[in-house]
Amino acid sequence: MGKRGIAPFLHPLGGCGYRRFWKHYIQNWPYDLRSLHSRMSSMLGISVRIPGVFLEGKKHNAAIAAEPISNGPVFIVGHWRSGTTHLHNLLSCDKQFGFISFSRSVMPLDCLGKVRPARRLMNLVMPQDRGMDSVAINADTPQEEEMALGALGDICFYKSFYFPRKLDYHFRRSVLLEGLESGEREQLADNYSFLAKKMAYAHAGKTMLFKNPANTARMSFLKEIFPNAKFIHIVRDPYKVYPSMLRLWERLMRGFSWQNPRGINFEETTLSIYERTMRAHIEDQKRIPSRDFHEVRYEDLDANPSGEISRVYDALDLAGTSEAMERIEQYIKAQRGYRKNTHRLSGEARDQIASRWKFAFEHWGYKP
Repeated sequence: MGKRGIAPFLHPLGGCGYRRFWKHYIQNWPYDLRSLHSRMSSMLGISVRIPGVFLEGKKHNAAIAAEPISNGPVFIVGHWRSGTTHLHNLLSCDKQFGFISFSRSVMPLDCLGKVRPARRLMNLVMPQDRGMDSVAINADTPQEEEMALGALGDICFYKSFYFPRKLDYHFRRSVLLEGLESGEREQLADNYSFLAKKMAYAHAGKTMLFKNPANTARMSFLKEIFPNAKFIHIVRDPYKVYPSMLRLWERLMRGFSWQNPRGINFEETTLSIYERTMRAHIEDQKRIPSRDFHEVRYEDLDANPSGEISRVYDALDLAGTSEAMERIEQYIKAQRGYRKNTHRLSGEARDQIASRWKFAFEHWGYKP
């Protein structure tokens, strides 16, 4: 892990409710000096937002609770750096779907008002792309909902980035749902239900399209909450995932960590998290009806995006329209100049991947 530089001024934990923030803060102490200004700005942010959070809940929560989830949600899953964002951006072009934006994922408790100064501030200070790749990002671009779950409750994979001294602890609890205390699984289900209803309410009842790599091993859990849920799993050559995941750790530790990750072996962490997540996914998939699950290979999506998207619609019986495909085609054309990052693997790393992830090469038909 290289030099982390100065921590960004804004942090996702600044979008928590007041009590939730302090629970996170106290449970994961101590912090490094580098993050002091980020922590102070988050404390200020949650304090000034108290009236807005209260008023939004007072005005909308009864209607949100009554919002039906009759279709979907449609969940895009797949290990980090497997192409979930690309697939999410493609399908988000279809106006039948609603999605959670970056600003709403960061601040799910006060995100419905027309006048939202924090959204404007995000657009002023956010980088133009995600850092670990060249995918554009702003306050309104589609975002995964995991940050919102961290603002609503205790179970959240992003806490592995916020508090890396307990990285594996947060991973096991959030992705594998292991070691949860009494009532925590039910609370996560309640938070997910609230978030889905609120986003459907914000999008006038549209079918919600969610993207979240942390859901890769918890599909059956989501199926319990949302009986009509459908899942799209995207898988990618493990040799491509590994170096890209190392870059992700570096980028998000620099951007989100309030603790010094010095001493953490991110090569071993990457090998271990992939192995546990994807083995759990293979077992979890057996609990999902085949009519509600479709798998996409990143390489096929990259080579023929229109054809693969059409197959997604057919496999999951989604109501694709000519207008939706036209919008998706326009997005595809706009991305033709996009350049992927290139990564090199040492011989030792390739040997480790081939050995530790042998099951994945065999299951998905990639060459080790």
